[in-house]
Amino acid sequence: VFQDLSFYRTGQMLRTEEARLSAGMQAAVSWSRDLYPVITASLNKAQQVEARFREQELVGVEDKSKPGKLRIVKLADRQTAAPGDVITFTIRYDNLGDREVAGINIVDNLTPRLEYVADSGTSDRAGRLVVEENGEGSLVLTFEIEDPLPGNKGGVVTFQARVR
Repeated sequence: VFQDLSFYRTGQMLRTEEARLSAGMQAAVSWSRDLYPVITASLNKAQQVEARFREQELVGVEDKSKPGKLRIVKLADRQTAAPGDVITFTIRYDNLGDREVAGINIVDNLTPRLEYVADSGTSDRAGRLVVEENGEGSLVLTFEIEDPLPGNKGGVVTFQARVR
């Protein structure tokens, strides 16, 4: 859905794409309630970095003593849908620092009004998708990225959910 955007491919935000990215982020927020995706990774065994997606805001948390900064952005292909409709979600994540990070986990907690479409999860990097009950009648999706992510690189995970 967002594959034609430079942001999807490179993580670089172009002015010409701002309106479409903003609409996609707003759509993702409308389906997420306050359950925004989170990304975590390790710089080494003792240091961890984390970022959380917020509406119209890109947030990164970093260890000030070492480079390493993560960004996560969630997009949805539509803001409104009827029961039975399928929504495609795209999550772009980037290591904005210069140092490699490892042990990357992207966690997205689906709201009860969304049902994960089995086997729809994809990642452009090697890894696995862990699907668990969230105690609210829906699921938590955890994309575990296998290989370390070099500095100034990123990736994309996607999945679909059906509106209940």
